[in-house]
Amino acid sequence: LVIWPNNYGVWVDEFEAMDLLDCLDTTWSGAVVYINDQTKKDLDRPYGRVNRRQLKSKMLQKCISNGVKFHQAKVIKVIHEQSKSLLICNDGVTVQATLVLDATGFSRCLVQYDKPYNPGYQVAYGILAEVEEHPFDVDKMVFMDWRDSHLTNNKELRERNRI
Repeated sequence: LVIWPNNYGVWVDEFEAMDLLDCLDTTWSGAVVYINDQTKKDLDRPYGRVNRRQLKSKMLQKCISNGVKFHQAKVIKVIHEQSKSLLICNDGVTVQATLVLDATGFSRCLVQYDKPYNPGYQVAYGILAEVEEHPFDVDKMVFMDWRDSHLTNNKELRERNRI
């Protein structure tokens, strides 16, 4: 079972509501957002890092126990009709569905719009690092960090942040 490549974090109460607490490998009592070097916002809501292998395994088991049938192929086109949709796959197979979830992300390759549509996009990244010491509160996950004091010696980059 290949794990998903990206790491995911969630608010603990959302996974609790879906009976997925066993799919968290680390939890924090809260999170923090650093606005700048002088301002931070504490988020008093438990946060967790998803155990991707466990979540995928649990989701697959639920699918199997509920009779979900799998077909491994790439959907190249969707035809929506009154009460169903037809998924045209790259292997020539057509699959009928009553609900289609397009998870292609920013590419939006399966969605057709009536007029030009640019929803924008957001990019985020995180790191998991083992260090000997650090200034962070171990009970808080750093949710966002806009501080730029590390750019003190690079005037051009620091100015770009002010725009």
